[in-house]
Amino acid sequence: METRKLFALSFVFLAAWLGACAPKPFLKVQYQLPSTSAALTGETISVTISDRRKDTAFLSSSAEKSLKNFNGTFSLVVLRDDGSGNLIGAYDMDSLMKAVFTQRLKNEGAQVSAAADSDGARLEIELKEFKLDIVDRKWVLRMSYQAGLTRQTGVVAEESVNGSAERGKLMGKTDAEKILGELVTDMVNKLDVATLFQKTR
Repeated sequence: METRKLFALSFVFLAAWLGACAPKPFLKVQYQLPSTSAALTGETISVTISDRRKDTAFLSSSAEKSLKNFNGTFSLVVLRDDGSGNLIGAYDMDSLMKAVFTQRLKNEGAQVSAAADSDGARLEIELKEFKLDIVDRKWVLRMSYQAGLTRQTGVVAEESVNGSAERGKLMGKTDAEKILGELVTDMVNKLDVATLFQKTR
């Protein structure tokens, strides 16, 4: 009897260990917020994401071979200046972009509306490129988008942002997630939303 109990207990621990070691089907994105500011205090903004990528596959064929278990899901962790981090949730591509930009706007004091508000502004992000590739044993990530801020008066201000990052493919998925977090942080924080508001006044 004791032997059967011991065997069953061992099986449970083994199953748990295998589950913990199994490759995760998602990629982790660690987004680092800039320093908190009050630049957008008093502003109400809604965020929309438009996927304008010519190639809608996030992974190249070579990257897909290295990340066979990736199912198109991203987990978002938001980091603050003090080093603390919050797991926000799991998202597909569009909802990831919306969640990151929402966090950025709130960090600058804006009230983010879930739907377009006639009394507020609308920030539309047109995603032009977002591709993870492997070139010469390096992870290479490219991202570009155009941001358009529209006031209720119809005035529009626009800004284009693009960039790339690369990292040696030493630790596989870990390195891919590292540049993913770094580039998303750089690209989102580069957008000067306060200046877009000034241009629409």
